[in-house]
Amino acid sequence: MGKGTIMSSIKAVFGALWNVISGKIITVGFLRKHFAKIAIVLFVIFGFIANRFSGMLEMRRIDNLEDDLKSMQSEYILSSADYFSKIREKTMKELVDTMKLDLEAPQQPPYILKDDE
Repeated sequence: MGKGTIMSSIKAVFGALWNVISGKIITVGFLRKHFAKIAIVLFVIFGFIANRFSGMLEMRRIDNLEDDLKSMQSEYILSSADYFSKIREKTMKELVDTMKLDLEAPQQPPYILKDDE
């Protein structure tokens, strides 16, 4: 491809673009004649764009809510386990007290005995 061929194709593209901008291809009469059809097409295109945008926003909102749900579920599990461990300890203390066994919960963890051998 020669330099002249590239320049002529660039001039042709800019010429066609200039014809569109200056109104030689799409004239005012054409726009007046087909105004309703053009308005409907533009309205449908904008509707599709708005629908896609709102769908993307809702998907992002759903993702955020799913993240919140996962964190709340893990928090629920932790607090539930803590609650049930406290309830078990309390009921065991009440049972020991009613049976008058004189048992107490140890204050220190148990020691591991090792043989010196």
